[in-house]
Amino acid sequence: MIHFSNGVQLAWKVSSYEASNKKSSLIEVDHIMLGILSLDKVFENLKNSERIDLEKIVYEKDKLYNTLISHNINITSMRRNLRKALPYGSGLPSDNIYHRSLNCKNAFLSSAKLANNYLTINHLYITIIGLETSYSRHLLIAEKVNIDKLKTDILFSFYKKN
Repeated sequence: MIHFSNGVQLAWKVSSYEASNKKSSLIEVDHIMLGILSLDKVFENLKNSERIDLEKIVYEKDKLYNTLISHNINITSMRRNLRKALPYGSGLPSDNIYHRSLNCKNAFLSSAKLANNYLTINHLYITIIGLETSYSRHLLIAEKVNIDKLKTDILFSFYKKN
């Protein structure tokens, strides 16, 4: 059984909003990436929420974001560029429920294997930028980011104290 971190749960919720903005009937991997890259933005709206452990989300988010920043990745620019790059879908789901695409489900499964079934945003991020079909990957390559080095640094961020 796969367990999702608070950060993954929140990113997943945001991704359905991102999918609806692009008139997509399914959540794709890059919608999940937008959710991950939007955690800072949505965090302010969650401070009054009693059901979400904000400290855990902040810790998880900061681990990833600090690594991205160390690779000169501007999170806001990346999020905006990814939104622009994503194509529009053919319409919203008829039942108003956003399900993950097969590709997205497979990304979650691959991430879970990497994560020993405790899935964090770091694991999802690593999996998504490893996908040849990911718009996120192509944006990073266009910015001359070394994908393999970034993936390694994200993995090692788990072992850093701060």
